[in-house]
This record gives sequence, C-alpha cells and structure tokens, in this order.
Amino acid sequence: MSVEPAVPRGLHGQVVHTIGLSIVSGDLAAGEQIVPEEIGARYGVSRPVVREALRVLESKGMVAARPKTGTRVLPVERWNLLDHDVILWRVQGPGWESQLRDLLDLRAAVEPMAARRCAESSDDTRAKGLADRCDEMEQAVRSNDSQAFTRADIEFHTLLLAGAGNRVLAQISGAIEAALKARESLHLMPDHLGHEAVSSHRHIVDAIAGADPDRAEAAARALIQVAGAEITERLTHIAI
Repeated sequence: MSVEPAVPRGLHGQVVHTIGLSIVSGDLAAGEQIVPEEIGARYGVSRPVVREALRVLESKGMVAARPKTGTRVLPVERWNLLDHDVILWRVQGPGWESQLRDLLDLRAAVEPMAARRCAESSDDTRAKGLADRCDEMEQAVRSNDSQAFTRADIEFHTLLLAGAGNRVLAQISGAIEAALKARESLHLMPDHLGHEAVSSHRHIVDAIAGADPDRAEAAARALIQVAGAEITERLTHIAI
C-alpha cells in the first residue's frame, strides 16, 4: 500500500522525519553507522541540524552515539515502540500491517480496563466530556468528515485513558492517538461513516455514567473488536 506521509513543518522536524522513515524502511539498517556529513549532503542540510535530529532519534531509541564508533542505527527491539512518531513511521513502512495489529492488541489490553476504572470512579464531568466527544463524532458522521471524526475519536480515547486515574495509562494515550491517526492515513476508514461507530462509543459512556464497571469494560472490548474486524475487512479488500 502506498501511503503519503505527513511531513512535519520546519527543517529540523523534516530531517528527523526523513531519517526516521529511512531507519524504519531499512534504508539505514541496524548496525549501520550514520555519518552526519553524509546525511547532511544527502538531504541538503547543515551538520548541526543533522546532529540535533540524531539526538531526537537517540531519545526514541533508534540510534546510539558512542565514543570512537560514532552514531549507529539500533535494532527495532531497542526502539521506543510507544513513541508517537515511531508508531506513525512504522505504519508508513513495510511492516505496517503487523504494526496495526500490534496497536489493536495494545488497545485491547488497556482500554477495557480504563473504561472499568472510569465507571468505578463515576465522575459526572468526565462522563459529560466523553458524551460531548460522541456528539462531535455524530456530527462528523452526518457530514461524512473522517478527519473530524478522527479528532473527536482521539479526544474520546484520551479522556478515557486519563479517567482511569493511572498515570502510566495516561502516557499511553499518545500511542492510541497515533494508532487512530494511522487508521486514517492508511485509508482504512470506511468510505461512508456509519452511526454504529458512534453508538459503540455511547455504550461506553452510558455504562460509565451508570457506574457499571462490568458493562463499561465489556462495551470497550466490543468497540475494539469491531475496530479490528473493520480493519481486517479493509485489508482484505486491499489485498484483493
């Protein structure tokens, strides 16, 4: 599948993005030394810009700088696979199908538990915030605006994870955001958005508002199962 990458603004962001994609695609292979002068010449940027970009990639676990040996590309096992940028680069690379399935597994592991915690705390303000996001999704369905739907969807799931009262889960929201963005960038959204997509989210809100942890957990799990089935169906059409 051909995916048009979203390139960040600014020279520094573009260099980070380009090198990151080169690593994910294998153009810069694990163990390969990165020489700033060569990278600068390849992409037409100064050495300081390249060095700053490499520091960002090092913070993501994709490269490592060592005395005498210089900067080398690290294997995928060392990457911060929950990093927002790393996720988006991976879904633009050759292993995008497996990355999507990994992200679905992550959601299945954390979102039902987050929904349960939200229902246990029974916070009216949080429930209203989730309901408002559902209203925004409903409006996006009416106008068949997939970008607006994705924005509201991301805000919904961010609120859900934050509402669990677990700071670790709250930090995972960046990975969930990237997963939902990837669905749109890979053109895996339905051609016409359906109201059932909103209903599945409202089931979670109703359970949280009703302080029913079991129903909230089950509703979140059902939503992710539907999302997985939709992606599988779209992948099948693409393969055909």
